[in-house]
Amino acid sequence: MLKFHFVNIDELIHKVSTDDYFYGLFLKEMLVDTTELFRDPEFWQELKLSVLTKFKNYEDIKILIPECNSGEELYTLLIILDQLNMLEKVKISVTSLSPLNVERIKNAAIESKKMEVNGANFERYDENGNIFDFFIKKGPVAKLNADLFKNVEIIHHNLFEDKLDEIYSLILYRNKIIYYNQQLKTEALKKLSSYLKTGGFITIGIKETIEFPGVEREFVVVSDSEKIYKKAIGNL
Repeated sequence: MLKFHFVNIDELIHKVSTDDYFYGLFLKEMLVDTTELFRDPEFWQELKLSVLTKFKNYEDIKILIPECNSGEELYTLLIILDQLNMLEKVKISVTSLSPLNVERIKNAAIESKKMEVNGANFERYDENGNIFDFFIKKGPVAKLNADLFKNVEIIHHNLFEDKLDEIYSLILYRNKIIYYNQQLKTEALKKLSSYLKTGGFITIGIKETIEFPGVEREFVVVSDSEKIYKKAIGNL
């Protein structure tokens, strides 16, 4: 409330309810950013080995990144797919609750001061790599190469209220359910499971769990340490 100069919660609720522009600003401030490229490099190595390389012989590969707020997870995935020469055969759908974050993600600009951490993460993922093979320095920011965005769709979407028309081979949902109560965690995972093809993969954060009633039997473990799961056959 102090950031927006409101005296009490009633003023904030009224403003959010009556001013669409302010509501967008409020969402942008409240939603949690990913903050780093290649965060948890070991996860990305495992995803590449256990999932992405297996997609090379697949057709019609669709990947979903729901509730994306700042874009770093998308950019990381695009870099890996580019390294694997798979960008042309993969369609990626990205959703965000905030329209302002949709535009922010599309812009794909990262403050230069953050690139030191991003570069260090990338070197842990690929010791022979250089993060600036994929970014262009433009003044105070680094911009992701626009060619990587060929098959990316970024939309304003509410996971709990809106529907998606596609069925996906992979869903990246890391470090999201940790902020929900048990009912919302179960609801979110069941909703995402309905968008995942049988034999498809879903990932969650390393401090999160998928073991909720009505959900846990839908998946089998691919990597327990990196929280990668596969949608099971015959348990739905």
